[in-house]
Amino acid sequence: MITINNEGEYEKASERADEIYGAKPGTPEHKELQELLKALKKYEDDFVKMLKGFNS
Repeated sequence: MITINNEGEYEKASERADEIYGAKPGTPEHKELQELLKALKKYEDDFVKMLKGFNS
């Protein structure tokens, strides 16, 4: 499982996802892409929650 903890890691993960975007199903790159996309979404969702907390 990939975890993104800060903006630097987010940038690296995003760049890697761009590199392997379109990987064929069944390949290690496709599996990595799926995990990267989940981690990127979680980081973005957590970031939005944090921003909403500041606006309350």
